Amino acid sequence: MTDLTTHIPTSELSTCTPVLRNQPVSKIENYDPTTYKTLAFYKFHDFTQSQLEELREKLLIDLGELGIVGRIYISKEGINAQMACPEECLPKLQEYVENSIKPLVGGDLMDLNLGTEHGKRSFRALHVRIRKQLIVDGLDPSSYDLNNVPSHLSPAEWHEKLTTYEKQHGKKPILIDMRNHYESNIGFFEGAIRPDADTYKDCIKAMNEICAEVPKDEEIFMYCTGGIRCTKAGAILQSASGFKKVHLVDGGITAYGRWIAEQEDKESLFKGKNFTFDARMGEKITDDVFGKCQICGQPCNRYQNCSHSSCNILMLCCPSCSAQFLNTCARLKCYDTVHEFVNSASEHFKPDGPVMVNGVRAFVKQGEKNMDKESSRVVIGKQGVKCDNEHNRRIRAIEVLGEPGEVLKEWAKAGRDLPPKPDVTMNSEI
Repeated sequence: MTDLTTHIPTSELSTCTPVLRNQPVSKIENYDPTTYKTLAFYKFHDFTQSQLEELREKLLIDLGELGIVGRIYISKEGINAQMACPEECLPKLQEYVENSIKPLVGGDLMDLNLGTEHGKRSFRALHVRIRKQLIVDGLDPSSYDLNNVPSHLSPAEWHEKLTTYEKQHGKKPILIDMRNHYESNIGFFEGAIRPDADTYKDCIKAMNEICAEVPKDEEIFMYCTGGIRCTKAGAILQSASGFKKVHLVDGGITAYGRWIAEQEDKESLFKGKNFTFDARMGEKITDDVFGKCQICGQPCNRYQNCSHSSCNILMLCCPSCSAQFLNTCARLKCYDTVHEFVNSASEHFKPDGPVMVNGVRAFVKQGEKNMDKESSRVVIGKQGVKCDNEHNRRIRAIEVLGEPGEVLKEWAKAGRDLPPKPDVTMNSEI
């Protein structure tokens, strides 16, 4: 491990020369991308607007010096950070959090919540963004109290309570998944109510409907990826609806997955994959597979976005189809556009930015190559060839591509042969 004394001391981090806003600085070139660890932390805390501006600049400079990349959201209600840190800089980050961030949020902050799978840089750059809310709930903020914090159970306590609840109470627990539909499609706690939600606002609405007829002294269990969505939802249930016993698993599915992996005598109550909002797009907790590849229909828990960035549809796609259809959604327009540049214009590509090829903006995502050295993902920019539709995570793949396997009918209708299947090792990433 590299000697940490070669880096700027924590006490000197904020004395660096200021940088322009919207110009994230991170010395990622100094670190091996395969040594990065993905982690997160959050805290609800009252900030003023002027404090937010100062905090944004401070985080960009200080964390950038440690080679950290990620997304950090700050608002008048707190901070929510998802990032990747070089392993050799973790002690420095822990020291920085202890000495610089904790005092800003009242002296209390959750431990750094390390992911369960690493091995590549899960973000391309460092961004710190000021938001109106950390997570948008669709409610009047004056209608609930974020200080009315629900019970945070350790993964061990959570496991024990859920395992013994039915025997002790003669009924199953009320267990609510506070994530979006595409997250719970590939993994969930057994017995959970999984709302068909597209946004956090949908989750809050579903939660209130689920609990509408439940006695206020009934225990409510809820979970999400890292805990922030449940911390807010639990505060809403307790302060706005009068519930007394709302529980969440401290650190969310991420912490539970890390804990259960160390237990030799216990079976995981969470099955499948934990979706993550970074380049990994998920961490495997168990080998259970619940989804289907949108192209071929085979069992699959692997998400990707169509590499034609004007499409960008989020979809389940197995490694074989991903390679065969060049990381696209397999629609002819998307495949043909990307295929043309991969095969006919690859000599124009350069690693340090986009180029114009026949009037079309195209580039190889250097960040993707850093995160996975075997990746050479070609992305066609929105200023170039347009897709029929532009999509984001709120558009469901089934609405655009039909049921799994149906997209291939477009090829048959056009009289086109499918691309040749490359040799792909069907590993655990399905």
